[in-house]
Formats: sequence, C-alpha cells, structure tokens
Amino acid sequence: MIWMSSATCPVCNIPFSVEATDADQEIICPVCAAKLQFDGPPARSVLRRYPEEPAQEINGRAERFAQQRDFVFNEDRDLVVSGLLDKAKMHGDFFCPCRLENVPENICPCLDTRSGSVKRDGRCLCGLFWLPESDEQ
Repeated sequence: MIWMSSATCPVCNIPFSVEATDADQEIICPVCAAKLQFDGPPARSVLRRYPEEPAQEINGRAERFAQQRDFVFNEDRDLVVSGLLDKAKMHGDFFCPCRLENVPENICPCLDTRSGSVKRDGRCLCGLFWLPESDEQ
C-alpha cells in the first residue's frame, strides 16, 4: 500500500508531499536534503529526523543537498563540517558556523543557501557549497 500525504520537514520546516509504503521508509526532504522517517504510520504521523550519529547526519545531508543542486565542495569542507558539529554540540543543531544567530533559518543548509545564494554568489556564506568552476560567473 502506498500512502500519499503532506508533511513538514522538521529541519527546514517546509511542507512537501510524501509518498511512502511503510513507517520505516527513509524520506529525503526535497528542500534541505535531510534524511527523515515517519514517527508512526505514514497516513497519521509526522516526519522526524532519521536516527544517526551527528557526523553521519550532516555529511549525508551535505552530500545529498550538493548532489540535488549540482554543487561541489572546496578544500575547506572538513573545517566547515567541524564547525557545524561544534555548533550541534553547543546549541543542539547544525547552525551555520559563520552566522552568529542560532535560529532555525540558519540550520545547514541555511535559508540563504536554499534560496539561491550559491547560484547568485558562486558559494554559500560559510563556503561549504560552491558552484562548479565551469558554472561560476
């Protein structure tokens, strides 16, 4: 049986349509690339983050987000990811290491990045996501 429902991503807080066959199915948010799963039967439940270690969660999310949008990483990726992990330890989520405010809009990938800053500027503020060199303006 396939369930169709509308759900809201607990990471980026954006609603999207979900098609699922069971509660254990992994769902990837089409906006922020977070790995999610249903908390109970899909037809009557909400999405929650897929349970995984912090380093695995943020690295996986960054990989999926970059792949969805054809972005690349530069040599500072490990440094940026380290900053994201530090923020998660201190503040409970992967807030952009280059932003002072630890608010939902700054959870990686931040709202500015999801809204087109990489396409506009060639990279995101913290330098995690970049346009490939051939696409830079």
